[in-house]
Amino acid sequence: MTDTAYLHRIEYFRRQGNGSLVCEHVETVDDHGWYIERGKEWKARYTRGCAEEFLARAKAPQGVYSVAVWRGPTRVCTVGLHWSG
Repeated sequence: MTDTAYLHRIEYFRRQGNGSLVCEHVETVDDHGWYIERGKEWKARYTRGCAEEFLARAKAPQGVYSVAVWRGPTRVCTVGLHWSG
């Protein structure tokens, strides 16, 4: 395996007042957590945990976020998140 065996791109979109989504943050992580357990529920829970940690670290503004995780051209998971800041 290489050092980037589990490279993922996480995109953070925040819902605007008019309902549109704007990409406010993008991060690249080398993390295998999405594959510890099978199923959509685990991937969603893991994504929410990663997003909460990142948004806190980034001091992101409160709001409703759509968080999408990609591994190469494949979407791993997308979740909605109410972030209180």
